[in-house]
Amino acid sequence: MGILTLVRMILTRDSPTKVARVADALTRRPYGAARVSAARKSIAACVEEFCGAFTVEDLTLRVRATDVRAGATATVYRAVASLEASGYLERIGRRQGSILYTRCGQPDHHHHIICEQCGTTTAASCPVGADLLEAARAAGFTLTRHSVTLYGLCPSCAREASA
Repeated sequence: MGILTLVRMILTRDSPTKVARVADALTRRPYGAARVSAARKSIAACVEEFCGAFTVEDLTLRVRATDVRAGATATVYRAVASLEASGYLERIGRRQGSILYTRCGQPDHHHHIICEQCGTTTAASCPVGADLLEAARAAGFTLTRHSVTLYGLCPSCAREASA
């Protein structure tokens, strides 16, 4: 384990596995250390083109427009699962019943704000405070996870909507 990884672990208090996944994502190794097929390279390149949130369906259409051979729905779903497992993609919500993903390289715990119009995403610090955690503990709960996603209009879309 390198010194940079140790420093990240200390600063973020995250597990070595999560830090390694985020480090791979930040160094443009979307699938981690695994071998990557031509189809997966094409899919990762299409993911890079998204500026905000997207669904697997959105990604499949983009992949098919650039590389028909890599655009099989099952291939894209398997690639997205691998990209998510590596920490390169993160599930951030839903749109019309489909899971929304975004590229995410932040090692700290955070949530997202999503523009409902254009899909732009912004990271937001976790709003879950000690009061809520204490309330859960007092009620006898052992918390395993939580999810907070905020939806609205980005500044650009808000200006367009009010014009």
